[in-house]
Amino acid sequence: MAGIPSEFIDQLLDRVDIVDVISPRITLKKAGKDYQALCPFHTENTPSFTVSQNKQFYHCFGCGKSGSAIGFLMEFEGMEFVDSVETLAQSAGMEVPNQGNYNTNNSSKNLYQIVENANRYFVNHFHNNQDVQNYITNRGISPETCQTFQVGYAPDQWDGLLKKLNQSNQAELLKAGLLAQNDAGRIYDKFRGRIMFPIQDRRGRVIAFGGRALLPDQKPKYLNSPETPLFHKGKELYGLNIARKHSNSKSIIVVEGYMDVIALHEVGFKNAVATLGTATSQHHIVTLLRSYEEIVFCFDGDQAGIDAAFKALVISLPVYRDDKSIRFLFLPDKHDPDTYVKEVGTQAFQTQLDNASMLSTVLLKKLQENLNINTIDGRAQFIDKSKAYLTELPKGQFRKLLTEEIEQIAKSSIDFKPPKPPMKLQSIDQWTPVRKAIAILLNQPGLVINFPADMKFNQIQQNGTNILQKIVELCHQSPNISTASLLENFRNEETYSHLSTLTSTSLNLNDEQMLLELKDIKKHFEKSIRKIKIDRLRQKQANDGLTNEEKQKLVELLTNQIL
Repeated sequence: MAGIPSEFIDQLLDRVDIVDVISPRITLKKAGKDYQALCPFHTENTPSFTVSQNKQFYHCFGCGKSGSAIGFLMEFEGMEFVDSVETLAQSAGMEVPNQGNYNTNNSSKNLYQIVENANRYFVNHFHNNQDVQNYITNRGISPETCQTFQVGYAPDQWDGLLKKLNQSNQAELLKAGLLAQNDAGRIYDKFRGRIMFPIQDRRGRVIAFGGRALLPDQKPKYLNSPETPLFHKGKELYGLNIARKHSNSKSIIVVEGYMDVIALHEVGFKNAVATLGTATSQHHIVTLLRSYEEIVFCFDGDQAGIDAAFKALVISLPVYRDDKSIRFLFLPDKHDPDTYVKEVGTQAFQTQLDNASMLSTVLLKKLQENLNINTIDGRAQFIDKSKAYLTELPKGQFRKLLTEEIEQIAKSSIDFKPPKPPMKLQSIDQWTPVRKAIAILLNQPGLVINFPADMKFNQIQQNGTNILQKIVELCHQSPNISTASLLENFRNEETYSHLSTLTSTSLNLNDEQMLLELKDIKKHFEKSIRKIKIDRLRQKQANDGLTNEEKQKLVELLTNQIL
């Protein structure tokens, strides 16, 4: 528990009500003595997520996720353990005890402070630069809105921020993405001569920046912070924290740029967010559908905007839900939300939002594009194209109704049989976690970093743990070991032939998928080891009793098991 006393955790969970923690984030409905909801952790159309107020525990009978209020915040909000504890403690009026090194996330906390200090530096320079303020004013943005979004300015200096925040913080400034280094080794401010837009996480902490060029010939027009320990582009949305704070709307508008969000906020549309220089990700969709009933994508009116909208549509299909809505507003060519709302006014823009096209309408139009539905050939192609999208949708009323609509247009029923997964992939899914881990490490030894060198594999009651133990040890001893060299260590053992087969077997997994598999396997192993330790301590407790140290260890193990 990161050094936080178990007694404090007990007091905290006794003070907070899990229903009060969960209900603002997802819609709970009373079901007998418990509460039910559609699970926020996997796509479903029949509620299987249950919250027990009596047990102060949640559990999903669909995906199996469960835990306490602490665990829910970690899973739902993506918080670290300590952040989750601190958030709940603040809501309960409690102070987390200072246990010296209890916070294993000190490095991240230092980065948060560094980034916040940089934000203050940029904001101060904004207030001291009349030309920059005039530029923003001419864009129709008020001082109040600038304050809400903490708009700043990075002066056109090579080392202004570096000097201000002290040369001794150079390593952390680099880690936070605030400095850059050229091939000659020179270190300098990454953002120079730019309007600065701080990017906040869901807790309102500044984690990164977007910088807009002021001069027409300054390239690139927008410069974003790189990936850092605090900032992952595919997971964050600009303005989400502000939208939550300033709007009670059940609808969220997704646009492409910082100024689009700010301009909409200025004229009263405070429920707008933007992706951060990346395409809309499935993580974005899931995050928004957890908090909002409807998503309205509003992209630029050029071909790139239209393409981005359809990509967002496609990425939405696997996580689409019957109780939610996704719509699309296509702006006139050469317009973005910022320019369009200024031209037509707020009422006209609201009308456009109200009339935005439903996902099904956009999809059906796209599927019929360049096809003559009045011919047999055209209808056959239409059905063939449709199947690929229908198979992406989760089972439910939306998929059923969309299928019926496609059949009506095509004047034919659809032989709707989702393709079977490749046999090799299916066989891998049936492997034990130990065998999976061995196969992945044989193919990608560098992924051993997911397993600590001292992990007690011998405590896991599965065949092959001795082989896995040796592979992990070898990979840690030689971080750059190749698959061939790794296999050579088993040449004189009976398992050599079996390992050779595994090495040559196609896993049908890319690098990211293998990484995710290993992370899941590690969690499984840790759970198994924890259970064995708990069983041993309970047995000893029944027979001989436990020492104070053993009692504390048992409480810690049981708490971690719940979380």
